[in-house]
Amino acid sequence: MLEHDIDIAAALRHLHAPETDPYALGRRNFLKLVGMGVGAGLVAGTGGSLLEHLILPGHDPETWALGPVGANDGILLLVGLYGGNDGLNTVVPFNDSEYYRQHAHLAIPGSATLPLDGNHGLHSELTTLKSFWDAGQLAIVDGVGYPNPDLSHFNSLAHWMSGRPGQVSTSGWVGRWLDGYLDGTKDLYAAAEVGSTIPLHLVGERSRGTAVPESRPMFGVSTTADDYRLYDAIRSMRNGANGQWHGAVADAFVDHLDMSAQLGSVVPADLPAGSIVSKLEVAARLVNANLGFRVLTAGWNDFDTHARQPGTHDARMKELNSALAKFFEVLDPAWTSRVTVMTYSEFGRTSWANDGYGTDHGSAAPHFVIGANVKGGFYGQRPSLAGLGRWDRMQHTVDFRSYYTSAIDGWLGGGASAALGGNYENLGLFRRAPGVLSNGTTAPLPSVSGEPATFVPLAPARIADTRSGFMVPAQPLGPGDIVRVKVAGMFGVPPTGATAVVANVTAVDATSPHFFTVFPGATSRPGTSNINGGPGRPVPNLVVMAIGADGCIEVYNSHGYTHCLVDVFGYFTPSSGDRFNALAPSRLFDSRIGQGVRPGKLAEGEILDIDVVGRSGVPAGATAVVMNLTATEPESPGFLRLTPSGEARAETSNVNFYAWDTVPNLTICKIGANGRILLDGVGAGTHVIGDVFGYFGPSGSQLQPCSPKRLVDTREGLGADKRPVGPGQPIEITVAGRVGVPQHATAVVINVAATNVADWSYLSVWPAGQPDPGTSNLNLSPGQTVANLVICQLGDGGRLMLQNPLAHCDVIVDVMGFFVA
Repeated sequence: MLEHDIDIAAALRHLHAPETDPYALGRRNFLKLVGMGVGAGLVAGTGGSLLEHLILPGHDPETWALGPVGANDGILLLVGLYGGNDGLNTVVPFNDSEYYRQHAHLAIPGSATLPLDGNHGLHSELTTLKSFWDAGQLAIVDGVGYPNPDLSHFNSLAHWMSGRPGQVSTSGWVGRWLDGYLDGTKDLYAAAEVGSTIPLHLVGERSRGTAVPESRPMFGVSTTADDYRLYDAIRSMRNGANGQWHGAVADAFVDHLDMSAQLGSVVPADLPAGSIVSKLEVAARLVNANLGFRVLTAGWNDFDTHARQPGTHDARMKELNSALAKFFEVLDPAWTSRVTVMTYSEFGRTSWANDGYGTDHGSAAPHFVIGANVKGGFYGQRPSLAGLGRWDRMQHTVDFRSYYTSAIDGWLGGGASAALGGNYENLGLFRRAPGVLSNGTTAPLPSVSGEPATFVPLAPARIADTRSGFMVPAQPLGPGDIVRVKVAGMFGVPPTGATAVVANVTAVDATSPHFFTVFPGATSRPGTSNINGGPGRPVPNLVVMAIGADGCIEVYNSHGYTHCLVDVFGYFTPSSGDRFNALAPSRLFDSRIGQGVRPGKLAEGEILDIDVVGRSGVPAGATAVVMNLTATEPESPGFLRLTPSGEARAETSNVNFYAWDTVPNLTICKIGANGRILLDGVGAGTHVIGDVFGYFGPSGSQLQPCSPKRLVDTREGLGADKRPVGPGQPIEITVAGRVGVPQHATAVVINVAATNVADWSYLSVWPAGQPDPGTSNLNLSPGQTVANLVICQLGDGGRLMLQNPLAHCDVIVDVMGFFVA
C-alpha cells in the first residue's frame, strides 16, 4: 500500500471553496452553517432576501431561479466511483494473458463475464450496462487519466474535479462551465450534487451548484398543525422590522421552507441515506420535475480495494448496476433522449494483485457514457500490460480533459475550452443532439403547460365510445392499450386555440380491476391515474386535461379489457371566455332532507329544475357551476345527468351507479338562461346531493393547464407522511410551490384517489384556514379504490385540508392544473 486508506467523504468535504474567500458567506454556506443542509429555495417576491445581500458578485437576485429545461438542452448525470475503481475487473480483457498473470487470483474468467466483443467482457453484475451496450447506447472510454498521475486520493480527486491536473484550484470544471452558461444571471437549479455537500467540481469562479439530500429534508416537510404554526411564524419574520440581519436570517429560513416543500413532492420518504441507489432515484425525480437542472452529480465510496477485493468490488458493481437500473426505471421515458450518464473515479488500480487479495492505487481506467443518443462502442485504447513491473502503472491514452470536452461540447452545448482552459480532443461520443430521435425528429418535452386560459361551456356531447366505434375503434381497451381521442374541432371545441378540455371519461364493462390514465396527446404517459374501476359497474370521472399538440387527449388502460366513453362539457382558451371563482364548499341540494329540492328519491324519468344563481355563493352573471354531484341509495343500476335549463337533454351522463352505491363525480355544468340546471336520471329511485365548489363568470382566475404530476402518495410518503389518513385526523397538504404550482395560484385542479380503504367513510377537501364545510368529495367502501376530480380554492399558505373521518385509507393526489388571477 502506498498510503493509509482515507475517508473519501471526509476528503470531499474539504474540496469546497475556502470559507475565507470573498464568496464564501453565500446563501448555501449560510444555510449549511445554520444546519439546514438544503441548497436554497424559491424566493417569492422581491427585496429584502438574504439572496440579495449574500449572492455571488455579478448575479441578479431577480433572476436567480432557472426555468425548465429547453427542447434541445442536454442533461448530464455524473456518477463518482470514489476510492479508485479496478477498471481491469470492470471491463475484463479476457484474451490478455498478462491480465491473468498480473491480476492472478483476482482475475475474472472470460466465461464469467458479460461478453462485449471477442476480447472484452463486462463484470457479471453490470447487466444494465450490458443492455445499453446491446442497444448501441454505451460508450466505453478506455485508458482515461492525466499526465504525471498523483496517487493520493485527495490530490487526484481534486485534479479530476477541478479539471486542472497539476494545479491548485478553488474552482471546478462544471462550475466554470456554469459561469459561461449562466452568465451571472441564474444559479439555483442549474447544477446540484445529490448529497450533503457541494463538491469542488460544482464550484465556479462566479457561480455554484447546490446540494440536494438523497433523503427528504426533515425541516419544512412535516404537516402537523404545530409545524405549520412554526412555519407561519418564521414566514412572518420576513418584514425586516428588527434590522437587516434579522430579516436576512428569516429570509434564509423561508428559502429553506420553500425548497423543502419543492423537494417534499420530489423525494419519497424513507430512502436509505448514503445509498447510491437512493441518490440516483432522487436524480431521476429531479429530472422528471423539470426544474431546470442541466448537471446532476452523485457518488459513493469503498472502491479503495487494497485487500479482500473480490467481495468488495463485486458488491460495488452490484450497487452501480442497481443504481443505474433504478435511475432509468424512475426516469420519465420522454427524458431518455435528453439525459446522459457519465462515470468518473480518481484513478484505477494496479495491474498487479498484492498479497492481501487486493490492488493498489493505479492509473488509466475505463469509464462509461450511457444514454439513448450515445454512439456506443469502444473509445481510446486500453493501456498495454506488457512489461509492467510490480510497482509500474499503466499509461493513460485519453486525457480526462478530452473526456470532459466530449461531454461539454457534445452534450451540454459548448464551452469546454473556457471551462478547461484549453482545447482538447472531442471523442465524438454522441450520434445525435439532445432531444433528437432516431428518425431525426425532436422529441416533445414531457410536459404541457399552456398560457392562462378562460372557460367556454358547451352543451354536453359524446365525442368517443369504444362500444359503438363512435370516433374511435370499436373495440375494448386491452391491458396497456391507449386510445387517442380527437378533441380539437369536435362538437363545439374549435380546431385551434383550445388548450384544455373539460370531459367526463367513463370506464364500462371492465373484466378486471384496472385504472385509466388520461394525458395530453403526443406526450409521454405520466405516472398518474384518473379512474379506478373494475367488473360489474361503470366508473366515470371528470377530467380537466391539457390538449396535446396533436389536438388529442389519450386514455391508457392498465389491466384487463374495458370500454371507454368520453363526453365533453367545455374547453379552455386564452382568448375570450369565462373565469373561475373558487368558493368555500357548500351544499346546494340534498334530496334526503329536502334541501334545495323536494324531499325524496329522484324517480326514473323525473326532471328536477334546480335554482343555482343566488345560492351557495353563485351570483347573477355566472355562466357555469362547479359542483360535486352524488347519487346515494339507488335501488337499481343507472346514471344521473345534468343539462342547462332550457336546452335539450344530451345523450351523456355525469354519475354512473350500481344498486345501493354512493357515488360522487365532479361536474362543470353550464347554467341555463334562467339561472337553473336540470337533473334527471335513468334507473330506479336514488337520492341526489349537490355540493358547490365554485363558478365561472366574467371575472376571476384563469386556468393554467399542465401535464399530470403526482403531488401526494401516502403509501410512499410522497408529499405527506407515510401513513394512512384518518380516522378523524385531518392533514394539511402544501400545494403552492410544488410540482409547478406557483405561490400565487388561487385554486388547484387535482385528482384525489383513495385506496387500502379499511371501512365505510368519505373524504372531504377544503381550503386550509377555513372550517370543515361538511361536504364530501369521495365516498369510500372497504377494499375499493376510488377517485374523483376536485377543483378547490387554495387556503392559507397555498394549502388544502383533507379529512377522512371514519376509517383509515391511503390517499393519492395528482395535479392536473391550477388557476391564477
